[in-house]
Amino acid sequence: MAKAVLVMDMPEQVCQKCTLCYETENDDEYLCCATGKFVPNGKKPDWCPLRELPEHKRTIGTESESNQTLMNAGYNACLDEILEERKE
Repeated sequence: MAKAVLVMDMPEQVCQKCTLCYETENDDEYLCCATGKFVPNGKKPDWCPLRELPEHKRTIGTESESNQTLMNAGYNACLDEILEERKE
């Protein structure tokens, strides 16, 4: 199955502040629209599908010195593309 990526600001550690969390008709009951699960009160559960993006990797040396330098540069370029602001 094809995969997709949604880039959004990481919410605070409380599900109720997340864009994907909605209050149900029952008072103080929230539903995660990404998973269809009810969210607990308190901090983010282990089953939350949101993950922080990784940090850029260090690139040291020239292209001729190491394939690892090229791989890290490509990795960083991919992160930059994901983080680029869209004007659509």
